Amino acid sequence: MIPKSYWTTTAASTPAFVTIPDVGHINVDDTVCIRVVVPARKQRVHMAYTPFPNTPWDSVLLDLVGQRTGVSVPVHLQPVMDIRNTFRDESHVYEADVRLRDVDEYRAEGYVEFRDALWNCDGELAPADYIPEPLHIPSALRVDVVDPQKTSAYDLERYMELPLCTDLDVEGRWVSIDALPFNTDLVPPPDDHGRVWLPYTCRLQRIKYNEFMQCLKRQYPLMHWFGDSNLRRVLKKLTTRGDWCGTSDEHQTRPCICEDYKEEFTPFNATYRELIIDFDETGGQMLTDKDADFLHVPDNQTRIYFHKWEGLSSKNKPVWHNSFEESVTGRFGIPAVAMISL
Repeated sequence: MIPKSYWTTTAASTPAFVTIPDVGHINVDDTVCIRVVVPARKQRVHMAYTPFPNTPWDSVLLDLVGQRTGVSVPVHLQPVMDIRNTFRDESHVYEADVRLRDVDEYRAEGYVEFRDALWNCDGELAPADYIPEPLHIPSALRVDVVDPQKTSAYDLERYMELPLCTDLDVEGRWVSIDALPFNTDLVPPPDDHGRVWLPYTCRLQRIKYNEFMQCLKRQYPLMHWFGDSNLRRVLKKLTTRGDWCGTSDEHQTRPCICEDYKEEFTPFNATYRELIIDFDETGGQMLTDKDADFLHVPDNQTRIYFHKWEGLSSKNKPVWHNSFEESVTGRFGIPAVAMISL
């Protein structure tokens, strides 16, 4: 039951806040209910922005984070079933049941990204300024996950006993690389925050670039990629077999993080909107021959058609969906897989 006070509170008196109805101990693999209340804000309502059908007015990012292991479990919030959640100028209440599988003490961490559907700049609307709003999270709001019998199949000590993953559509969690009780070279590299993604029921392994290319040749000889500069930087890593931005000193430089469009890059021109790159075990190179057969992938190679856009916003000239209306498959072939990065 949602307390009535959640619906009557306003932003003038109460910030957006997190609540967990049943705080305390739970066993491994049990769920806990977590809620976020975004109070009504009668002023500064942006009327031009609206959400897509059956999507929320507010964009909220929330994780439950283990204080010992650094395990970070995403909270997939959904609006509760109430007509008031469909109105712009009402308070909005979101909730989720989160399954916790790692022994630890968890606390909520997160923020409100956007209110008033400012997250949706589809069409001719300009992207809104990104000014995250802190969530009020009481210090006493914590959940302890216990394993009295010490029989949990999800214990990190047993991770290396899991079979290798054959499907990437599996549940998992982010774990601090420093908390792993085994050789960290056996798992994928950590992200910029020192965390690595580990599935619960199978094991990911780190592979070499030449092994990766051999796999692509067998499984995905032709791929279509649509994305912004983040995906372009992935292409730079692939074409150079990891040499681009490959040292620890380079990781935090501006080209490696975001602004790489001005740098000279021999394998391909980073300013192009469309690229065709052929790969083999030695790396990748842009296809420059205008008379080449764009529909035929050379033997023993993998081809990536890359279309660069500026995100799904009005910044794109031409607009992003024109890329699909112009028959990409007719010009560049039917791919084994299409990757769309938003």
